[in-house]
This record gives sequence, structure tokens and C-alpha cells, in this order.
Amino acid sequence: MGTFIKGVHGGFSGRIGNVIGAAWRGVDYMRSLPRKSNKPATEAQLKQRLIIRLVMGFLRPISGLIRIGYQSYKSGKTPLNAATVALIDKGVTGVYPNLNIDFPHVMFSKGHLLKPMVTGMESVATAKIKFDWLNNTPLYGTSTAATDRATLLVYNPVKEEFVTAEDVAVRTGLTFTLTVPANWIGDDVHGWMSFVSTSRREVSDSVYAGVTAVL
Repeated sequence: MGTFIKGVHGGFSGRIGNVIGAAWRGVDYMRSLPRKSNKPATEAQLKQRLIIRLVMGFLRPISGLIRIGYQSYKSGKTPLNAATVALIDKGVTGVYPNLNIDFPHVMFSKGHLLKPMVTGMESVATAKIKFDWLNNTPLYGTSTAATDRATLLVYNPVKEEFVTAEDVAVRTGLTFTLTVPANWIGDDVHGWMSFVSTSRREVSDSVYAGVTAVL
């Protein structure tokens, strides 16, 4: 059932017959219901649907990081939608139907702070992953600061699980060792890193740190 919201000359919300009424940012609009098609989906359509499912399934578990990392996106998309579009554009590899996430192209954060200069990611002890980076704090001229806090992300594609760590070290800290689940031992894992300002209103691009086998 549709509901009139501004009288007979205004907009309405909901469905009336074959028309749907809604509003977006104060603008009323109407659209027709899509017509059902009996045509089978083309391979291109099936590929696109698979890509969307693959990307959304990968990103949903880290939507909290993305909410911070894509907070300044201004195109009208939600942070998760913006991250999804970015990953669909550059982050899927393989030949349909054997498609996979291209891990070096994953970005859970996009911003104006200087991005981390990661020098290494390795397993250094039982279920421990060590990240190392350089202090690239400028002397002046940008909002990048020595007090920016590191966010770390590790993904295990075998277990399809993430470990995240927010605000774990400052930009000048240069290193942090992250604990991962013991049942990850023997699996290859991928890592990423970004920085967030102390106000949490500014972020850097996230960067791919590499892959390592968990000891």
C-alpha cells in the first residue's frame, strides 16, 4: 500500500499499482516496477552477480573498519558501498567462474593522511604476526602526525577469517606484534595496515603488507 506524504499534488511513499514512490535527499521520485523477464541470464550477467557476491562476502566482516576507513567518501554511497565498488573495479582476479579476491588490491581505508611505509610482515613466534614500518611523519605542512594510530588487518583465506587490531601503536612506534588464532598455524595469511588520526576523523590509505605462513 502506498502512502501520500504531501497531499494530492505531492509525493507518496510505497507502491500504488505498478508504480513505486520514494524520496531521496528531499527529492520525490516515482519509478515503475521492473518487468519480469523469462530470458536466461547471459554469462556476463552471471559473472557480474558472482563478482558482487564474492566482494560483498569478503568485505562484510570488516564493515566496522570500512566505516572508519571510507568515512570521507562524498559520492552519496555508504562506506561499504564505496569499498565494494573500489574492490569490484580492481580487486577481482581469475577467469569466470573461478574468481578470487586479488589481495594486494584490497583497500579497507582511503584518506589523506600519509599511508604506512610497511617494511615487513612476518610470523615471528607461535601464532604471532609482526608488522614493521618506517616513521614517515613530515616535519610540517600536512595533517599527518606522529600520534596517528595504526590499524592492522590479517586475513586467513583457508579459514575465511579475519583478525583486526585498531589503535595498536603510533606512527613512531615502528612495530607491533599481533596474536592470531592457534588453529591458523601452518596457513598462509595476508596483511594490511592503515593509520587513523587521534580524532578518528582522518585516515590514510590502507596498504597491503604481504603474505606469510603462520608458525
